Amino acid sequence: MTLDLKKIAEERETIHRNHASSRPLSKDYEYIGLKGEAQFSKEFGISLDLKLRPEGDKGSDFLTTLGSIDVKTARKAYNLIVEKNKVDADIYVLAQYDDFTDKAILLGWAIKDQVLDAPAKDFGYNIINHYIPKVKLMPIEVLKNFIDG
Repeated sequence: MTLDLKKIAEERETIHRNHASSRPLSKDYEYIGLKGEAQFSKEFGISLDLKLRPEGDKGSDFLTTLGSIDVKTARKAYNLIVEKNKVDADIYVLAQYDDFTDKAILLGWAIKDQVLDAPAKDFGYNIINHYIPKVKLMPIEVLKNFIDG
Protein backbone atom coordinates (compact mmCIF):
# COMPACT_ATOMS: atom_id res chain seq x y z
CA MET A 1 0.00 0.00 0.00
CA THR A 2 1.40 3.37 -1.04
CA LEU A 3 0.44 6.28 1.16
CA ASP A 4 -0.69 9.49 -0.47
CA LEU A 5 1.16 11.84 1.86
CA LYS A 6 0.11 14.89 -0.15
CA LYS A 7 -3.56 14.04 0.36
CA ILE A 8 -3.04 13.38 4.08
CA ALA A 9 -1.14 16.67 4.41
CA GLU A 10 -3.99 18.55 2.71
CA GLU A 11 -6.47 16.96 5.12
CA ARG A 12 -4.31 17.98 8.09
CA GLU A 13 -3.99 21.51 6.74
CA THR A 14 -7.74 21.79 6.25
CA ILE A 15 -8.59 20.50 9.73
CA HIS A 16 -6.24 23.07 11.36
CA ARG A 17 -6.85 25.99 9.00
CA ASN A 18 -8.68 28.31 11.42
CA HIS A 19 -6.97 27.22 14.63
CA ALA A 20 -5.02 29.85 16.57
CA SER A 21 -2.11 27.42 16.96
CA SER A 22 -1.82 26.84 13.20
CA ARG A 23 1.13 28.72 11.74
CA PRO A 24 1.86 27.81 8.11
CA LEU A 25 5.36 29.34 7.99
CA SER A 26 6.38 27.71 4.71
CA LYS A 27 4.88 26.30 1.53
CA ASP A 28 3.58 22.73 1.98
CA TYR A 29 4.58 22.71 5.66
CA GLU A 30 2.26 19.79 6.55
CA TYR A 31 3.59 17.70 3.65
CA ILE A 32 7.21 18.45 4.54
CA GLY A 33 6.52 17.45 8.14
CA LEU A 34 4.87 14.23 7.01
CA LYS A 35 7.84 13.38 4.79
CA GLY A 36 10.12 13.63 7.84
CA GLU A 37 7.75 11.52 9.93
CA ALA A 38 7.48 8.93 7.12
CA GLN A 39 11.27 8.68 6.90
CA PHE A 40 11.53 8.19 10.65
CA SER A 41 8.78 5.54 10.47
CA LYS A 42 10.64 3.73 7.70
CA GLU A 43 14.06 3.79 9.37
CA PHE A 44 12.84 2.88 12.85
CA GLY A 45 10.07 0.45 11.90
CA ILE A 46 7.47 2.38 13.90
CA SER A 47 4.04 2.92 12.36
CA LEU A 48 3.24 6.37 11.03
CA ASP A 49 0.31 7.99 12.87
CA LEU A 50 -2.09 9.06 10.12
CA LYS A 51 -5.05 9.87 12.35
CA LEU A 52 -6.46 13.35 11.86
CA ARG A 53 -6.19 15.17 15.16
CA PRO A 54 -8.26 18.38 15.29
CA GLU A 55 -6.57 19.32 18.59
CA GLY A 56 -3.08 18.56 17.23
CA ASP A 57 -0.59 15.85 18.19
CA LYS A 58 0.34 17.42 21.56
CA GLY A 59 3.94 17.76 20.39
CA SER A 60 4.60 14.09 19.72
CA ASP A 61 4.73 12.07 16.50
CA PHE A 62 5.81 8.68 17.89
CA LEU A 63 5.75 6.79 21.19
CA THR A 64 8.70 4.50 21.90
CA THR A 65 10.27 2.69 24.82
CA LEU A 66 12.39 5.83 25.33
CA GLY A 67 9.33 8.11 25.40
CA SER A 68 7.70 10.47 22.95
CA ILE A 69 9.47 11.59 19.78
CA ASP A 70 8.75 14.70 17.71
CA VAL A 71 10.27 14.93 14.23
CA LYS A 72 11.04 18.47 13.06
CA THR A 73 11.49 18.72 9.29
CA ALA A 74 12.68 21.74 7.33
CA ARG A 75 14.02 22.58 3.90
CA LYS A 76 16.86 24.55 5.46
CA ALA A 77 17.62 22.34 8.44
CA TYR A 78 20.57 24.24 9.88
CA ASN A 79 19.20 23.96 13.41
CA LEU A 80 16.80 21.81 15.37
CA ILE A 81 14.17 24.41 16.26
CA VAL A 82 11.54 23.93 18.98
CA GLU A 83 9.18 26.68 20.09
CA LYS A 84 9.92 27.93 23.59
CA ASN A 85 7.27 26.85 26.11
CA LYS A 86 6.23 24.01 23.78
CA VAL A 87 9.03 21.55 24.52
CA ASP A 88 6.74 18.61 25.23
CA ALA A 89 8.38 15.54 23.64
CA ASP A 90 11.11 13.49 25.29
CA ILE A 91 13.22 13.35 22.10
CA TYR A 92 13.46 15.65 19.08
CA VAL A 93 14.70 14.53 15.67
CA LEU A 94 15.80 16.92 12.93
CA ALA A 95 15.08 15.99 9.31
CA GLN A 96 15.83 17.85 6.10
CA TYR A 97 13.45 17.84 3.14
CA ASP A 98 14.68 18.20 -0.44
CA ASP A 99 12.14 19.51 -2.97
CA PHE A 100 14.10 18.17 -5.94
CA THR A 101 14.18 14.55 -4.73
CA ASP A 102 10.95 14.77 -2.67
CA LYS A 103 12.77 12.99 0.15
CA ALA A 104 13.61 13.68 3.76
CA ILE A 105 16.76 12.56 5.55
CA LEU A 106 17.21 12.27 9.29
CA LEU A 107 20.09 14.45 10.47
CA GLY A 108 20.33 14.04 14.24
CA TRP A 109 18.53 14.19 17.56
CA ALA A 110 18.48 15.69 21.04
CA ILE A 111 16.71 14.98 24.31
CA LYS A 112 14.24 17.32 25.96
CA ASP A 113 16.74 18.65 28.54
CA GLN A 114 19.19 19.58 25.78
CA VAL A 115 16.46 21.52 23.97
CA LEU A 116 15.41 23.28 27.16
CA ASP A 117 19.04 24.22 27.90
CA ALA A 118 19.63 25.50 24.35
CA PRO A 119 19.59 29.23 23.61
CA ALA A 120 16.39 30.75 22.24
CA LYS A 121 15.74 33.45 19.66
CA ASP A 122 13.28 34.73 17.08
CA PHE A 123 14.10 33.47 13.58
CA GLY A 124 11.97 36.18 11.98
CA TYR A 125 8.39 35.06 12.63
CA ASN A 126 7.81 36.62 16.07
CA ILE A 127 8.13 33.16 17.63
CA ILE A 128 10.85 32.48 20.18
CA ASN A 129 12.47 29.09 19.57
CA HIS A 130 15.12 27.03 21.29
CA TYR A 131 17.70 25.99 18.72
CA ILE A 132 20.54 23.50 18.47
CA PRO A 133 22.85 23.59 15.42
CA LYS A 134 22.62 20.33 13.47
CA VAL A 135 26.35 19.70 13.97
CA LYS A 136 25.74 19.51 17.74
CA LEU A 137 22.98 16.88 17.50
CA MET A 138 23.58 13.23 18.33
CA PRO A 139 23.81 10.81 15.37
CA ILE A 140 20.66 9.00 14.26
CA GLU A 141 22.50 5.65 14.50
CA VAL A 142 22.86 6.16 18.26
CA LEU A 143 19.10 6.64 18.60
CA LYS A 144 18.53 3.48 16.55
CA ASN A 145 20.77 1.56 18.95
CA PHE A 146 18.78 2.84 21.95
CA ILE A 147 15.40 2.04 20.41
CA ASP A 148 16.43 -1.32 18.93
CA GLY A 149 17.74 -2.12 22.30
